[in-house]
Amino acid sequence: MFPYFRPFPAACALALILGCATPAAAQVFVDGRLLTPPTPGDKPLKAAQIPRLREELRVLVDGLGQYTESRNPNFLMIGREPLGLMHTSTWEIQLNSLLDKKYLDREPVPDDAPGGPFRRILKDFDAVALDDLNCPKPKPAPDAKPPTQAELKAAEDRAKRIAAIRKLGTPIVSLDTCALPAADLAQKGRRDHALSVLAVGTPDAPKILPKQRPPFENSEAIANLADVRNAFWLRSPRAYGAKADWLEAVAKSNADLLIVDAFFTADQPLTKADVHAMQYKFMGPRRLVLAEINLTTARDDRYYWKREWRIGETPFLREALPNPADGVLTNYWLPEWKTILGAYFVGLMDLGFDGVLIDGLNAADRFEYELILE
Repeated sequence: MFPYFRPFPAACALALILGCATPAAAQVFVDGRLLTPPTPGDKPLKAAQIPRLREELRVLVDGLGQYTESRNPNFLMIGREPLGLMHTSTWEIQLNSLLDKKYLDREPVPDDAPGGPFRRILKDFDAVALDDLNCPKPKPAPDAKPPTQAELKAAEDRAKRIAAIRKLGTPIVSLDTCALPAADLAQKGRRDHALSVLAVGTPDAPKILPKQRPPFENSEAIANLADVRNAFWLRSPRAYGAKADWLEAVAKSNADLLIVDAFFTADQPLTKADVHAMQYKFMGPRRLVLAEINLTTARDDRYYWKREWRIGETPFLREALPNPADGVLTNYWLPEWKTILGAYFVGLMDLGFDGVLIDGLNAADRFEYELILE
């Protein structure tokens, strides 16, 4: 195992918080066999056999937030598209009503009430990252069907949650993957109070870090997110021929904030010295460097992957995602996956990153769509 991605000793504390050592409360064993959600077409499970999918993700986020607060309160946690965790879904209401016959008779507690999912998730994150918030909305195809009432309602609810986040003062950043010039995106982000984080390595975005100066370049040291004027999200370091080329490109950048993968390849992770070097702009002052981590997918180009693992046979490996580069969707509530996730998270902190971009927070939507409730 790589030196900074190890289960001991720091990861043990996080393991206790995440519940890695014991089965999660939502798990059900029958004759010693763990019941996991079915694939489409299988016979529906009983309500008591189904994990609380959205709540399990909330618990994961809560655990990571609790760990960072106890270890390094300045460590940043930015959640990518966490809005689905900030409300009680219709699927959750149905499951709760099946588990508790009196559930629907009680007055519902608003999501934004103290302790509710909205305020709870917002408390865990230092900022909320939303996809392409600064990008123009794509024009509908000529033969596109008009949006359904359900789609219109979903868009309305999303807009309301974003407005509520702004009202409470939590920073919003926009992960921009569109082909607009960086300066235009940065201008719009500044005007709309949504910092533009320009994606690098996505189909419509630049493949490598732009060589020109970043928008609103400044010579000041960056101590916190509020100081950031420009930012880049390096999605695919392999666009560079070698790890050394990638590190050189980062060293020549004056960006205030960078979000990177902790691995160039499976056997070429960033070292503590690499991360430290990344934390300084070309002109000298300090900047912020965050690592990305996905809570709900496993990848075979990571140090933890074992050759004998098989999708559908290894309990926590559920199904391959359409894009092989995205990895395998996990049964993220299982202790085995939590143990791996905890060691990975602790390893990122040990490397000296300033924070993380947490991805995979919308996985519950997919599960809820697939799982049929009796």
